[in-house]
Amino acid sequence: MTPAQTIPGLYFIAERRLQSVSPLRTDIAAFIGPTRRGTESKVVRVEGWRGYVREFGGLPDRATLPYSIRGYFENGGEVAYVVRICGKDPETAKDDWIVGEIDGTACWTSDSPTGFSRTAYEITASSPGSWANGLSVSITYRNRGPASEPDADIRVLVQGENVEHFAGVDPAAIDQEINGRSVLIRMIPAGASVLSCPATAGPARKTWEKRLNGGTDGRGGDYYSKYKDALIQVGDEIEVALVAIPGLWDHEVSNDERNDLLHFAIDQAEQLRDRLVLVDLPRPKNNDAFRTYIKDAVASVRALRSSLDTASRAAALYHPSVWVLDPLNEIIAPLRAVPPSGHVAGVISRMDRERGAHHTPANGTLFDAVDPTETFKPPEQAQFNDEGVNLVRCFPGRGLQVWGGRTLETDKAGMYIAHRRLIHRLVRTIRRVADPLVFETNGPELWLTIVRGITTVLLEAYRAGALKGARPEEAFRVTCDATTTPVEEQELGRAFCAIEIAPAVPMEFITLRVVLGGEGSLEVFEP
Repeated sequence: MTPAQTIPGLYFIAERRLQSVSPLRTDIAAFIGPTRRGTESKVVRVEGWRGYVREFGGLPDRATLPYSIRGYFENGGEVAYVVRICGKDPETAKDDWIVGEIDGTACWTSDSPTGFSRTAYEITASSPGSWANGLSVSITYRNRGPASEPDADIRVLVQGENVEHFAGVDPAAIDQEINGRSVLIRMIPAGASVLSCPATAGPARKTWEKRLNGGTDGRGGDYYSKYKDALIQVGDEIEVALVAIPGLWDHEVSNDERNDLLHFAIDQAEQLRDRLVLVDLPRPKNNDAFRTYIKDAVASVRALRSSLDTASRAAALYHPSVWVLDPLNEIIAPLRAVPPSGHVAGVISRMDRERGAHHTPANGTLFDAVDPTETFKPPEQAQFNDEGVNLVRCFPGRGLQVWGGRTLETDKAGMYIAHRRLIHRLVRTIRRVADPLVFETNGPELWLTIVRGITTVLLEAYRAGALKGARPEEAFRVTCDATTTPVEEQELGRAFCAIEIAPAVPMEFITLRVVLGGEGSLEVFEP
């Protein structure tokens, strides 16, 4: 309780909202790639763009991922998991701060401030990277503050970040307070311990100006292994339902390594059966060879599909990149090309909460984007559509829209994103229902509990139009009894549940028949 609360009255205390993790959510995306700052190679859960900026900073000059994450939140995403990737051996910006020297009597000399517990500190950036080069730290000490005790004010300033100001900090615990409150710097005790001194031993006021330097983002070498480690970490997060690596084409890795990372991500998603990988195609480097690029792009999609160890129904490919406004660019070049996976992930997240996981993520409008980087003629669109590539198109009066809802799978049983995400939702429900029942008695009561939990989700999907049939009995069937779990399986401690569903096929093609009558009449029929 603060001293002010000793007086009767109404007081407000601001506290951070507790983050709840729900394994049933299918609207949360994970992003992997370079960011401005932040903890390296660690999964961090963030809520909203402000939460992301607090953990990873704003928009950097070179990295693509932050622009994609901004597009994700602008298009309706609420929560994201982010893994920052750096190059080989990144360095952290730092500077030494010498507070004062100890004399022979184990007390500070008269021209050095008192109240500090150490004679020196090392001030470092909160995370590695070049973002902190030039970061300035101003420390102002007062022998007698407002409470007649020594205190200090700390001001932290770096380009591209909000100014941090900490007033009335206790000098004896300055490192603990700064490390607990600052998102930009850390203080590490580096000097000798100081015994208590009289308050009159130091000057009335003293200021230090420190500037950090030496930070680097690292260069090449470890990108492949770091991305793979990040994918393994993301695979352990039960909330993640979408996975995107928007900046994968920006790094100096070989095509074989890049394809291997995509294969690993897609195979992992297929084995988990509860998430979808959003894949981007690279932009053409030579506009003169644009048509050749289309041919090569289609060939690369076919090669990716054929090289997968498992089915490619766990991946959806979106193209082309989109132009977004870049506040870091000058007026003559205000736009920046960004892969579409982040924006599309936001659309999927928004539609998931509005209509359900079974809804096809198509016809959704993309926000925070100006225009697609390329446009295609109808024959070219047909080529991409046949290969399962979902295009981003611009329509007059409607803006940018996702034009397609297919996975990379060519088999009709698994080619629609709506079907796959319905199964993802069902798998998460089964886990939620069955996990607490693992050690229950394997019998009719257990089987009925499993059937009830799964039926609840399927009824919800049926009422929302995700399943076809005049009655629920025609749309799905859930069986968990002695026929699916015979005695020999019960003795092994196993229970089997058979689920049959009839998903509604998304409408992709509409054909209208136009008849011109002999009297000049016009009739339109829908066959």
